[in-house]
Amino acid sequence: MKHNNGVVVVGSLHYDIVLNASHQPKKGETIIGKNWYPKFGGKGGNQAIAASSFGVPTKIISAVGKDSFGKYILDKINSSKVNTEYIQIIDKEKTGISVAISDNDGEYCAVVISEANLKINSSVLNIHLVWQNSKILMIQNEVNEELNILAAEKAKENNLKVCLNASPPKSLSSKLISNIDILIVNLLEAENISKIKISNINEAKDVSKKLTEQFEIVVITAGDKGVVCCEKNDSPFSFSAKKTEVKSTHGAGDVFAGIFCAALASDYKLKIAIKLANEKAIFHVAK
Repeated sequence: MKHNNGVVVVGSLHYDIVLNASHQPKKGETIIGKNWYPKFGGKGGNQAIAASSFGVPTKIISAVGKDSFGKYILDKINSSKVNTEYIQIIDKEKTGISVAISDNDGEYCAVVISEANLKINSSVLNIHLVWQNSKILMIQNEVNEELNILAAEKAKENNLKVCLNASPPKSLSSKLISNIDILIVNLLEAENISKIKISNINEAKDVSKKLTEQFEIVVITAGDKGVVCCEKNDSPFSFSAKKTEVKSTHGAGDVFAGIFCAALASDYKLKIAIKLANEKAIFHVAK
């Protein structure tokens, strides 16, 4: 195996509480759910585990609180192949959590409370070993933007490509945008960044092409409509989603992002990397 194909993830770790219910409650509505269960989560953690499952060396920089939720998260990620030596355990801070409601259609909505994820000490980014033998940095929108900017700048200094999964959607500073090579977004996030409404795959292709004015590679995941991709100075292309029984879409975007970046870091061609990531995400949704 090559040793310069690593992925570094700077991002969130959450104790997820998943509630299963028939539908999403409306404002003021109380519904009786079916069941609930705890789950390892956070976009950073999920993407790191997905990337490492592809067989590439993967490190994560994140933080948890000194509490039972933090212990649960550490036990889970330590049982994976992810290098966890840069996870900070912060005294007097709570571990980040999310509460997600998954409905009969497998769709979900969630509330995230970041807690310790907002207190990650950025001095770890100065450790040369963090960046050694790695090709891609993955960041998301569940930590402070200042940390993302610092991480992206450090990655560039060390010749890594920077991938931003701009989720959850929020406005991005020009300083962050200027350091991003690869953008991964869903339809809502693509609309948020481009300020253009998207109602079908062709419109998503047009938006992906437009966004390559700012980014080298743009990927727009469109759920059951498939995935769209465009590389700078090239034509956009798309893959349709295979028909599959949807158990839950929770975490599918993270699986896609992690596998995609791991495949790129392993020198797979863009179309193959998208195809592999798409297949793994579909498998995840059905599982």
